Amino acid sequence: MNDRNAYSIWTLSFLAGGLAGATAALLLAPRSGRDTRNAMRRTLNETDASMRRLKHDVIRSGENLRDEATRRVGAAAAALAGNGSEAPASV
Repeated sequence: MNDRNAYSIWTLSFLAGGLAGATAALLLAPRSGRDTRNAMRRTLNETDASMRRLKHDVIRSGENLRDEATRRVGAAAAALAGNGSEAPASV
């Protein structure tokens, strides 16, 4: 497993644990049902917005990675074919 996958798994585990802890805290808090539901609704809305931003950032990073990989493969192919005047990008 590479470092990026390990970091991603650790981050997702951390977020899931935090969400589980927050949910337990809300459910076990000595508040009225209405107050608890409102707090949970607010937290879920904030989490939804955060996850949408994260999704957007991940998609953008993936697109950037794809574009960079395409550029490097094209440069390497051109250099191998003898058509390129530039050396292939180092990895």
